Amino acid sequence: MNEKIICDNCGQENPINYLQCINCNENMKNYDYYKKDFKKYYKLFSNQSLEILKQIPLTDTAYDSILNSIIEIGSENLPAIPEPPSIPVLMKITKPYARVQYDQENKHPEYLSYYSFNRIFINRNTPQNMISGAIIHEFGHHLFNEIIKQSIMHLLNVEKNLYIESFAWYLTLQNEYLQIANEYVSHRVQEYFTPEQFNGYTSLIQLLNDHSNLEEEKIQTALNFGNVISEDVIFIMEHFITRSNPANPLNIQNNNLPYNIMKVNEQTKLNAIYTIIYKTFELFCKNKRDMLPILDDLNNSYIYYNV
Repeated sequence: MNEKIICDNCGQENPINYLQCINCNENMKNYDYYKKDFKKYYKLFSNQSLEILKQIPLTDTAYDSILNSIIEIGSENLPAIPEPPSIPVLMKITKPYARVQYDQENKHPEYLSYYSFNRIFINRNTPQNMISGAIIHEFGHHLFNEIIKQSIMHLLNVEKNLYIESFAWYLTLQNEYLQIANEYVSHRVQEYFTPEQFNGYTSLIQLLNDHSNLEEEKIQTALNFGNVISEDVIFIMEHFITRSNPANPLNIQNNNLPYNIMKVNEQTKLNAIYTIIYKTFELFCKNKRDMLPILDDLNNSYIYYNV
């Protein structure tokens, strides 16, 4: 369920939310995708949609197809054999998913990189030898978001649109525990593919320190959830890239976290994804007028970054 737009200049299929061709960089004038239509909002967050969501569980077969759909987004750039994650390779494989660019406005000088609304921003002061790890870290954030997004699309049987994009963004950032899971995913993926560039779970530790009032049990659950999702993100990325130093033994360096990260089974993972989506979707359906301004702000951000 990945609708495409065809470039008039070269005939390349592109993700539906792209305004510039991934092959020839021709502008495609796909402004309709980013047009706010409140009728679509009320149709999406309707009692009918909520009933559909109630009746359709997230199965392992469906989840496998979701992961394959995400891989399919980048299928045009899929190498014959996965390659080490050099900067040129990463720029190529991330292009159908999220644009990589330097942070011209220097919005977050304290970070090597950051991810926002399908854009990966690299700090201009990031050392050259750290850029590939930074891209992988932020690409991990994007794929975490894409898994949630594609799960919503599957459960509701809808194509990707601006409201789905913004809802998924809200959902993955709505509370501190999901932020913790999200941050763990990116660190774990970076550690897996670029172990020689990995310097620990620094931003995750900072996030935990900034939210010291959170419940320990829920933090543990969030980290366990992030751990199992990181395996799926690694599975997706291994279709494109290999570890940068295969000779380097894979040592998980999360011993600087005061938690014992555990594996959870497949059904627990699926139940967690479904519950996160259902509870948040129910909140929107029951408070449509209150939630519309919040989603509208996110829409405006997507439009700002992408149009």
